[in-house]
Amino acid sequence: MSSPLGDSLDDGLPPYEAPAWYTDPLTAGGPDSNVPWHTAGAAPAPEPGCHVCQARPAAPADIRSHTGMIFWGQTRTVPGPFCRQCGIALVRTMTTRTLWQGWWGLLSLLVHTPLTLARNAHAYRKFRQLPVSTPPAGRDSIVPGKPVLRRPQAYVALVPLVWAALLITQIARG
Repeated sequence: MSSPLGDSLDDGLPPYEAPAWYTDPLTAGGPDSNVPWHTAGAAPAPEPGCHVCQARPAAPADIRSHTGMIFWGQTRTVPGPFCRQCGIALVRTMTTRTLWQGWWGLLSLLVHTPLTLARNAHAYRKFRQLPVSTPPAGRDSIVPGKPVLRRPQAYVALVPLVWAALLITQIARG
């Protein structure tokens, strides 16, 4: 056997032998296996921890807040996963911010703020189902603080709702 560069490359090299996992189709990672060959025998990936404190278990959820402005709005999203304590704390903070700042625009009043509140309520239910967890040493969870309805900023949402109710009654009266 001769190579294009001459016979010097073939001298002294042992013949190639394929590994057993490649030639034996019955071993893990073989052609008939459902396990990819590069993961055969590897440990399973660890469950993802909380995005903030690395505690486990954590639920995958995105938490949002919406700030309505007269002609446009801004939605902020914090991607998960989060543990119970960090998730509830972020839902409370961002929901309060949405109730305080989210209603100040027509599109925000009708679409964005109600959707943001509904998504946060869904995330809150996910976090309430998780068991209480302890973060690893050297990491701290977020302190949940007061519930949303015990924060004074949440009641700013009553201003546009009362305004909308008055507007509707005035339109109905003609």
